[in-house]
Amino acid sequence: MLELRHKLKQEAQTTSAPIDRIVEISYSDMITTQTITDSIVKFPTLKTLKNTVSKQRRQTRPPLPKSIQDLPAQLPILHTLTKNNSNFLLFNGSLGGKRGLIFASIDDIKYLAYQKFWYAVGTFYTSPSIFYQIYSIHAFDEGLSTPCVYALLADKSEETYYDLFSTLIKKIIEISNMIKLEYITIDFEVAVKNVFYKHYPHIQVKGCLFHYGKALFRNFTKLNLKTPFQEDESLRNWFRSFAAIALLPETDMEEASQYLRTTKPLLYERQIDSFLEYHDRTYGIQSSFPPKMYNHYRNLNPRTINYLEGRHNKWNKRAIKPHNDIYACIDMFKDEQLLVADERQRHEAGAPPPKRRRNTRIAEESLNRLWDKLQKNQISKETFLKGAGLRYFQYLKIE
Repeated sequence: MLELRHKLKQEAQTTSAPIDRIVEISYSDMITTQTITDSIVKFPTLKTLKNTVSKQRRQTRPPLPKSIQDLPAQLPILHTLTKNNSNFLLFNGSLGGKRGLIFASIDDIKYLAYQKFWYAVGTFYTSPSIFYQIYSIHAFDEGLSTPCVYALLADKSEETYYDLFSTLIKKIIEISNMIKLEYITIDFEVAVKNVFYKHYPHIQVKGCLFHYGKALFRNFTKLNLKTPFQEDESLRNWFRSFAAIALLPETDMEEASQYLRTTKPLLYERQIDSFLEYHDRTYGIQSSFPPKMYNHYRNLNPRTINYLEGRHNKWNKRAIKPHNDIYACIDMFKDEQLLVADERQRHEAGAPPPKRRRNTRIAEESLNRLWDKLQKNQISKETFLKGAGLRYFQYLKIE
């Protein structure tokens, strides 16, 4: 019984798991391992245990905040440290004029300082209800993508993103005396793009190619082209070739665009013209997302943020419920930080990077062969676009 009480107290004070869950699982384990059934009647009731555990939790943790204003100025010490008791709370203050929190260990920051390729995106399902989003920043290094920074943001304004990245970059330089960042890939969020274009113009901002393709496809099929896309191979080839312009050398993109405009399937001329007007407004030279942002010619690193969203989906599955409390969210960050530290340690010790899916590997190998042939003038741009569109943008289809 003493062992049970000690276990319950420890879990109540060191985790954010619901009290009901902590008590019921521990109680069930105790009953199934109890050999003397007569002694079970002497155990406290579940209700008594839950009340006791609730009191123990209140001793080490303030009441759950119902708004950002209710969040203590100083977080409980337990939620400022990693599971290895290293500093984890990197920043606690104003981001865009509102309360924000940034979590990263010193090792995470040192690792991030050396990475040329960053990937960043927000997620909402696991964000605490008192914040607008979790914004995570990941690094890519020789086949391994891992999260390094977890930020809780009150909104998605340009001011908030500027404060986030300026704070982070200052911290990196302060800790590591250097930063090697050259590229950051995002999900076409204007506010994030503006921060780098205005304040860090030497850093190239790339848009996720998967999001780009999906956005084109969504607009294209809205123009009463769903059924024709399914049934007309020439229309499918034209559209996928148009999407594949992003994989040509940037200097060839405009010429290829003009060529495809003159070879569009005339049966759908009116709808395609509407699609092209949308593309020019959204992704044209004078638009918010100019061609250099979504050009991925010879980019051998991840061209999408799909990995980040996959990681976020894992967080969603681990979460007990959407928009859990702030302390449960920080516990999730701490769990993730520990797992990631192990991944990096294995990677640095020479372990092979995670295996890519067979279809992904085949698509990448095909794209590299097409790039080689294009560079050697062994194929025309038109042939390249058809091949790259068919192979790389095959995911653009009617479900």
